[in-house]
Amino acid sequence: MTLHADHSLRIVVDATDLYSGQAGDRPLEQRNAPAESRITLRSLKAGESMTHDGGKLLEVLVMRGLLGLNGEALGPTSYARLAPGVSATFTSTEASMVYLNERTPTEPETDSYALRGDALDWRQGMVPGLKVTSLHQGLTKHTALVRWAPETRFNPHTHVGGEEILVLEGVFRDEHGSYPAGTWIRSPHMSNHRPFTGPEGATILVKVGHLDVA
Repeated sequence: MTLHADHSLRIVVDATDLYSGQAGDRPLEQRNAPAESRITLRSLKAGESMTHDGGKLLEVLVMRGLLGLNGEALGPTSYARLAPGVSATFTSTEASMVYLNERTPTEPETDSYALRGDALDWRQGMVPGLKVTSLHQGLTKHTALVRWAPETRFNPHTHVGGEEILVLEGVFRDEHGSYPAGTWIRSPHMSNHRPFTGPEGATILVKVGHLDVA
């Protein structure tokens, strides 16, 4: 099975129903080649567990709720990264929703760690109104959370290696549309846009430089 496997296409997935509390999973991407990957939004009931066998690299972002990992409580905006070969069991101590990105890495991956959302190091972004916290820096890839104050505008820019965005809070906008919390956007290599926020502001997960370059 493949889903949204062509990285040359811009994809927008509206999962706002799931984010508002509806049970279930929402597949976002599944690829078999050139590197196997599976991206999913998953709702967990209180007390429900999920396991990872360690076969691939796994990224987990807690969108809402509370997730337990090896005795550590991970609340909203918490991030865990497990290198290939590291298995784990996650238990939802309350109704939760998580972003799961499981894949065969294209760069060396040896570090495993978890970052609690209430202890992240937020720093000033490139323009007034932006706060950024880095979650992972690779050779050509970067993963971060970005908080946008209301009525913030960013510079027009081009995505070398593509961009992936997951809206966690508020409403994210650009010249192509408006994206409320629970929306996933994947933009291909060399795409461009000028993002901004309205009165709600926004918090987003951003991954850049990680998509296929044709």
